[in-house]
Amino acid sequence: MIWNHRLLFLDLKIANLKFRTEGNFKNLRSYSRWGGIISQREELDWRDVITEAEQIVGYPTSFLNLRWLFNDEIANTAIHLRKLVGTNHPLLKSAKNLLIGSKSNLQSVGLIVLLVSKAAGFQTQHFTKDLYDSGVLHSQRALAEIVEMKRTGHLIHKTMANLQDKEKHGDKFKDLLYGNKIVLLTGDYLLATCLQHLGGLRNNEVTELISTGLRDLVEGDFFGDHDDDNNPLPSKPKASNEVTSHYNWEHEDNLAKLGSNEYLGQGKDEWLLRTMLTSGSLLGKGCQAAMKLGKQEHLEKDAYKLGGHLAIIWQLYLDVKDFFTHPYSYSLVGAPVTLAIWEYPTVYSYIIEAKLDKKPVEFKQLYYAVRGTRALEYLTKFLEEEMAAILKYSSKFPVEDARVAIQKMAMTVHSETLQFIE
Repeated sequence: MIWNHRLLFLDLKIANLKFRTEGNFKNLRSYSRWGGIISQREELDWRDVITEAEQIVGYPTSFLNLRWLFNDEIANTAIHLRKLVGTNHPLLKSAKNLLIGSKSNLQSVGLIVLLVSKAAGFQTQHFTKDLYDSGVLHSQRALAEIVEMKRTGHLIHKTMANLQDKEKHGDKFKDLLYGNKIVLLTGDYLLATCLQHLGGLRNNEVTELISTGLRDLVEGDFFGDHDDDNNPLPSKPKASNEVTSHYNWEHEDNLAKLGSNEYLGQGKDEWLLRTMLTSGSLLGKGCQAAMKLGKQEHLEKDAYKLGGHLAIIWQLYLDVKDFFTHPYSYSLVGAPVTLAIWEYPTVYSYIIEAKLDKKPVEFKQLYYAVRGTRALEYLTKFLEEEMAAILKYSSKFPVEDARVAIQKMAMTVHSETLQFIE
């Protein structure tokens, strides 16, 4: 194997890391470099930030999911969820996250669209008073619900249980199969309802933006290599002399196909394109569409870029948290692994050997291999760059309270990610 000649040096690093224990960061006081926003982290609680943001937009967005999910059609389907208790069907975990809300799975996309809408403002002479309240148009509120439910419907679809091996599931096979039917029906209903409400906005440009966002979501599911269980795998790293360009999502035509396969195997470029497909595109286009509804065309590009960078920093948080809290089952296409493979290609041997031998990846060994590289240093720099970009683009929006709320959300995610890395 071409990778083995450098494994000895890497194993020495791994041996040292195995004896380290992760620090307790709960009491860490992380000082911010971003003066004027949050001078000191102290007790910046996520729930408090969300509550404050909801008060600013005058809408309890934590109930966005509930209003859609608990109608007659979905309520009738939800009754049958009881049959899945004890089967470990992935839908149960997703249903729990939807009900209680969390930073996981980018649950606050609707709130971000509302905050960007209010931060941009609009010229009241173009709209009668019955078309808006709390500085947000009713059409922008409807758009926020559509964006959130499009992502929710897609996430529900992704909870399909893999039932290829019937014998593996034994007596629970029929229950899991039944759960998959619920997944299909629920996800299809939400996506279909989204399209119906999207047409109700009567804006062709907005419809095009959100529809292409859904297209990108689906394309993200098939981007790059996958294992036999359809879990995504990182690509074989390219040699530096094979890299001809880097992915610059800010300057591409976002209505056309995003990126290309030439970025596979290019570390940060591959991760960025995957993230834009799976979350950045829909959130960015949701923010851009809100500008169209508010007739703030001069802020469209900035809104798209702001939404994209918020999705990126959010995904960095999810990847880093997943890597450090689940060292035996983290994502192989998460930022820590992807950047480590690019910085030190030998790490890829853990994945390619498992693939060739048709065996599970040795997550524990790979975890220490990633910790033995400079991937965490690059992640810290990447995180700072994204925070700076969010401040740059959010500063172009005139309404202060909504703008600061966006920055607080980003800073909370930024600070917690740093805690895991440090």
